Amino acid sequence: MKRILSIVMIVMIVMLPAYAFAQALSLNHVGATDHPYHDGALKFAELVEEYTGGSLTVDVFPASQIASGAKAIEFVQMYTLDIALESTMSFSNFVPEVGVLDLPFLFSTKEEAFKVLDGEVGAKLNELAEEKGFKVLGWWDNGFRNITSTKGAIEKPDDLKGLKIRTPESTVFLVTFETLGAVPTPMAVSEVFSALQLGTVDAQENPDNNNLKNKYTEICPYYSITKHIYTAEPLVMNLDRFNSFTPEEQEALLRAGKEAGDYQREVSLALDETNMQTIIDTGVAVNIVEDMTPFQEACQPVYEAFADRFGDLITMIQEAK
Repeated sequence: MKRILSIVMIVMIVMLPAYAFAQALSLNHVGATDHPYHDGALKFAELVEEYTGGSLTVDVFPASQIASGAKAIEFVQMYTLDIALESTMSFSNFVPEVGVLDLPFLFSTKEEAFKVLDGEVGAKLNELAEEKGFKVLGWWDNGFRNITSTKGAIEKPDDLKGLKIRTPESTVFLVTFETLGAVPTPMAVSEVFSALQLGTVDAQENPDNNNLKNKYTEICPYYSITKHIYTAEPLVMNLDRFNSFTPEEQEALLRAGKEAGDYQREVSLALDETNMQTIIDTGVAVNIVEDMTPFQEACQPVYEAFADRFGDLITMIQEAK
């Protein structure tokens, strides 16, 4: 009887579908459920399950439900979180070379940035990430950063002189705005709205999606399209965790990361035009900087300051554009 039961159990196990043994991966991102990050994350989850035949599934946690910023990357490092969709500013705390992407006026269009990230530069940054124990599954889109201000429009570099502007806690951002004569003030996103209300800062800078979602247009009457920094969003996983999967599952994760990233970029690009109309409709004074040359020239000392840190990466990017 015991032998018969054992045989029956073995047969039942063999007949169980693959999804009965599926591993669920956690993916955390900072966007709300109507942000392009979430569209991309859901697409990634769909493709991972499809391409692995259900052996891997992905649970998506929007709006920083698990963590945000550098803490999210740290959680990936510690296996507390499987996958983080985070900014280059946060990731550069762990892979310093990634900070090259945050240099001012490095890209003029999103398409230019995509070309660079999908080519040799992206591959090189992926290699450097692996040396630090991370696997980059894709380079998604955050967007160009623009400035909302309570003190006037930003039309030329001199307009930034003495302006107290909130920035992320990033050395590249700090040096950039110091070079332009502003007074950069690192601050958590959660504090920015009240800081603008109280006059602790005069301005802040973010991609259009964030500016709208965080309602900065409600307290900043001036909106300047400066496109001073493009922010990519790497999809990051612990390298050891990635290597624990079968070769087929690894290929599925990379394929899903790339295809979901392409989809997320399309959603983000389509939203750019909608966002601009929404910004105009809020009644703010919109100023578009048509000639970036004065800003680019004013930021040359920033490139000189980081020449040793980023080395050939700057040259690689300039040649790849």
